Amino acid sequence: METLKRDRSPLGDAIALLVCGVLAGILAAAAAFPLAGLFGMAAENSIQSFESLPTELTQPTLPQTSYVYASDGETLITSFYEENRREVSLDEVSPLMVDALLAAEDSKFYEHNGVDWAGIVRAAVANQGGDSQGASTLTMQFVRNTLIYSASTIDEVIAASEDTYERKLREARFAMAVEETMSKEDILEGYLNVIYLGNQAYGVHAGSYTYFNKPPSELELWEAATLAALPKFPSYADGLLDGEGDDSDIIERRNWVLDRMVSLGTVSRADADAAQEQPLGLNPRPVRSECVDVATANWGFFCDYFKEWWASQPLFGETERDRISLLKRGGFKIVTSLDANLQNEATERLADEVDVDDPATLGSVTITPGTGHVRAMAVNRVYSLDQTDNGPRTDGDDSKPSNYPNTTIPLLSGNSEVTGYPAGSTFKMFTLLAALEEGWPLRTTLPNPAQYISNYPAGEDADSDVSCNVGGETVWCPKNSISSSAPLNLWSLFGRSSNTGFVALQELVGTEKAYDAAKRAGISFYSPGGVVAAEEAGNVNGYGSFTLGMDPTTPMDMAEAYATVAAGGLHCNPLPVMQVIDSDGKDWPEAAAPQCDQAFSEEVANAAVSAGRCVVGQNAEGTQCSGNGTAAAYTDGFDRPLFGKTGTADSDRSYWFIGSTPNATTATFVGDTDATFRAEVASESLKGSVKEVGVWILEKAVKDLEEEGWPKPSGDMINGDNLTSIPSIGCMDADEARSRVANAGFDASIASGRFDSECKEGEAFGTSPSGSAPEGAPVYILVSNGSDFEDEPEGDESTPPGRD
Repeated sequence: METLKRDRSPLGDAIALLVCGVLAGILAAAAAFPLAGLFGMAAENSIQSFESLPTELTQPTLPQTSYVYASDGETLITSFYEENRREVSLDEVSPLMVDALLAAEDSKFYEHNGVDWAGIVRAAVANQGGDSQGASTLTMQFVRNTLIYSASTIDEVIAASEDTYERKLREARFAMAVEETMSKEDILEGYLNVIYLGNQAYGVHAGSYTYFNKPPSELELWEAATLAALPKFPSYADGLLDGEGDDSDIIERRNWVLDRMVSLGTVSRADADAAQEQPLGLNPRPVRSECVDVATANWGFFCDYFKEWWASQPLFGETERDRISLLKRGGFKIVTSLDANLQNEATERLADEVDVDDPATLGSVTITPGTGHVRAMAVNRVYSLDQTDNGPRTDGDDSKPSNYPNTTIPLLSGNSEVTGYPAGSTFKMFTLLAALEEGWPLRTTLPNPAQYISNYPAGEDADSDVSCNVGGETVWCPKNSISSSAPLNLWSLFGRSSNTGFVALQELVGTEKAYDAAKRAGISFYSPGGVVAAEEAGNVNGYGSFTLGMDPTTPMDMAEAYATVAAGGLHCNPLPVMQVIDSDGKDWPEAAAPQCDQAFSEEVANAAVSAGRCVVGQNAEGTQCSGNGTAAAYTDGFDRPLFGKTGTADSDRSYWFIGSTPNATTATFVGDTDATFRAEVASESLKGSVKEVGVWILEKAVKDLEEEGWPKPSGDMINGDNLTSIPSIGCMDADEARSRVANAGFDASIASGRFDSECKEGEAFGTSPSGSAPEGAPVYILVSNGSDFEDEPEGDESTPPGRD
């Protein structure tokens, strides 16, 4: 369309203003007096009255729908909106749509200067006689909608929409000013983007998708005429999208629009007849509002996480309310990190393993190391508010619904109300990281007894099976599930998941340092008990069970933490977006930028990776594993560099497997989200299922990625830097042994309890650790209980036999 040229002369403007003023006076008085007595009013007063009306129209930024896509930028996940809207340019709209709207609303649009005064007078006369006629031009309708959207109070909304002559005059004055400052094309484009077409569809783009699921550029004649029928009568479409309601009124109005187009010469009679023969033919786009109505039900958990992430970002506003309002009004195109194929495959695999109707929750989160991009959040649940047919709660609390099969609880990411699931031995990673930072090398050798008499007091609720009486005090004595009791280095202690060896390691480095390592890696501690309670009491170092994972956590946190290790110690906050584009097409790179910090040195991280490779049976260069790793039976066919960790919470409350390559980390678990405290939440078979499914999902996650690896650990991480030899101890007085070790530069103390050895009862027979250690490190003197003592001992007594 060509921009209308309007040549105006001062005389013409004066005449137009005179006519407008007189008509304005007439119309203003028409509300109170019969028409017959109005034409004698003074034109001068009318002109002054009309001139006093405002002319500057403030065009607000209209609320627009934000669309959220998967990582391919095309697969729609959901949409966020206060009003279903997206602005389009005039060239994105079919000419048929433009012609149909002009025929229905303002056939003289290109002839008038904003106001059809003859039409206003005609409507005023008809209204005085009891008829109801409108006389608003398309420009005036544009003005009215703009005033409504500019309103900041309810009174302003009423003033912009009430059926009075005063409102008509104000619209007319604004319309004339708009026509002076905007081209016809700009006015038409603005109108197309503000009209209400029913069913919460604002603008022709939303209307086109709401009723016909296609862009406005592809509308057929009968579809365009249907939309053009709605600005005056949006209620005609009420109920039709749900298959209810009567479509006769909207069809009658559509056909009237087609006849108008014929009379105006914009379509032929034949084309109009063919269009009038068409049924209404609505093909509504499914409404995907927020996270309940996502394209695939299981995607709701990712959508919910995305929404929470958006609400937490200061870039989007000062408060959470401001940020969510921006999301719903800003018209963003948001490309998330969700890998739709991986999400679907993982969801299907999990549901095959544990049915959605099973109380056991089986879930998995996949993150990209080095960026934090969340690629999948899959679980054997349906994200839904409808929980009427859910199964019975496993904790017996009938006052609230269970979480299976339907729930909106953030099972995978957690929050202050969802603390997660006991972590089990996966927390040994944080004790290992703390030890490596403190200078304990991978070849450090520690006792690995079947039961370890620790220096930690037994908790009030400690099972008697893991409690020991030492000198009249009850101490915590954790047990091993592995058969070997020989001393092991850190590679093997981690690979075979020695409980007793890692409790001994935690004693050497301190729980505070392991706790700090966990937080730096990405673990959020929501639970008010456990280590958080110990911290509040100022006694974290007295909390012995930390390394065995009594504290709850979430799959998201565990994936984040292990991805930190996989990325050479670079911690990145989980990030669900890859690109944010605003309604003007402007990219917001800062919104999608990874938020990372170097939590651990690369040396330390690579050494931890080396230990983790023993878990999955990869004895790579620089790695010294012994025995079978706890996940090795499930990773034999995995042909890429891999590390990981398994975990079993006490009393089988949850099972875990976390596996990682350099470019993908997957945390998989099974637990009970109704009652995380419940023992034996799942059958023993699910311990293997978690590993099998976790490896399967990780294989899917990396199949299209380049193969990468890690460097072997440095010499200092393997052998230590400036370590000091620990004096050998062989069947000697305990105090003498302590003095010998202390004189060598260590913090020596006698270990609690007595241990099996070939020395006499009460004699020192060894140290923990043995071999060498950083100068000043704690070293415990091990004292014999005499159980294996013989009057004529066989073998070399100078070799510490360790603890069985």
